[in-house]
Amino acid sequence: MKLKSTIMTVVILLAIGAVFLAACSGSENPVEPSPEATTKATLETSETMEAINTEVPGEGKGVGSGEDGLQVAASRTPVPTITPGAVEVVVESFTENVGIEDFSFLWLSSADWINLALSVILALFLYKMGMWLIQSFLRRVVERTATDIDDHLLTGVNDQIRWFITIFAIQTALLRLHFINPDLKAGIRDLSFTLYLVTAFFITWKLVGAALDQLQDRLSQRMDPNQVKTLMQLARWLVKFFVVFIFITILLEFFGISITAVTAVLGLGGLALSLAAQDTIADFISGIILLIDQPFRVGDRIQVDKVNTWGDVVEIGMRTTKILTRDNRLVIIPNSTMGTSAVVNYSFPDSRYRVQIELGIGYGQDIDEIRRIIVETVEKIDGVLKEKPVDALFLEFGDTTMTFRVRWWIDSYVDTRRMFDKVNQALYTALEGAGIEMPFTTYDVNIKLGNENVNRISEAFDEDGASKP
Repeated sequence: MKLKSTIMTVVILLAIGAVFLAACSGSENPVEPSPEATTKATLETSETMEAINTEVPGEGKGVGSGEDGLQVAASRTPVPTITPGAVEVVVESFTENVGIEDFSFLWLSSADWINLALSVILALFLYKMGMWLIQSFLRRVVERTATDIDDHLLTGVNDQIRWFITIFAIQTALLRLHFINPDLKAGIRDLSFTLYLVTAFFITWKLVGAALDQLQDRLSQRMDPNQVKTLMQLARWLVKFFVVFIFITILLEFFGISITAVTAVLGLGGLALSLAAQDTIADFISGIILLIDQPFRVGDRIQVDKVNTWGDVVEIGMRTTKILTRDNRLVIIPNSTMGTSAVVNYSFPDSRYRVQIELGIGYGQDIDEIRRIIVETVEKIDGVLKEKPVDALFLEFGDTTMTFRVRWWIDSYVDTRRMFDKVNQALYTALEGAGIEMPFTTYDVNIKLGNENVNRISEAFDEDGASKP
């Protein structure tokens, strides 16, 4: 059903387009010129071309001057000369033999209607042949290959190839019609080229996207998926920008627009833009460096010293980096700030994390016993990694206590504060139960007073020590 509707669309578009172009070419039927008029027109054309090709002193060839001094230049698209082919000659002979050469309808003669019917048949033949090549020949070829990548590619660009064949069929059928004005035929060629280029652009866009997807899948099997995803964001942006630039260049060159002038204009515009948006450009360049250097990735927990914040990276953009803090606040930091700040990554290269506390123990107690109690107590806590050692280091002599540093490993930085709570509570209970003294700092204050001050204080109080009224 889809194929039938497409064929009917081709037929209707071709017929309507031919009648419209015939109307644009002129409201009267073309009259066959006499031999004298033909000879005169040929001589005038020859004289005109000779005048155009005459070399003018001081000027290049291909440009002539009229009597008024104006220069005449050749057009970008030469106007094709109408030369009836063998099919047109046969059609003209057929209409003369049948006696319908004077028949006319909607600006078209009988010969024109017969040629239009032949063009419709030609368009349908070309369309059917092209679709057969896609659905039968190419499909069988890709099915015999060992990989299924080409199958997905052919399926993805099937609609664009269908349009490509449709444009080719309609263009070929219209250009063979001699009753269409040569200038309109030149416009058909320009329009067809533009449609070809647009169709080819979408085909290339899909092929590039599919190729980058396959590359990302293969790299993800060998590398960190998050890192590959970030790198492929930059690769997609660069490749697709290059594709757009190439197709725009081809289109401008086809219509005679110098790419050199466009490049100069873009260069001046880029200079003005760079001066007006220095900070944005700095953020953009820093974003590219972050994507390539990979100091952190999406999902990593980092600490940014310059802005005094820390949290989980949720997005690394081309201009900013977004960090979600533990209190569910989104912090948006310019990439230029990220590039010049010291960043602590708590997730890479390993999410395991070692934490520590310092503990004060009173003097005069067994150090080995204290160390044993600390290590055994911490090792029993749920969440402490069993394969990593627990350290209880006698760090320094304090004023009133011996300072021990307790270190242990946890599976993730996420549990840091919870583990502090568990370990502190367990150590306090274990040391208190074992009779280990954990003294706090105390101060004895001695006040020395003179005789006069002592007498005044004595007079202020009675014999029972109560203050006098």
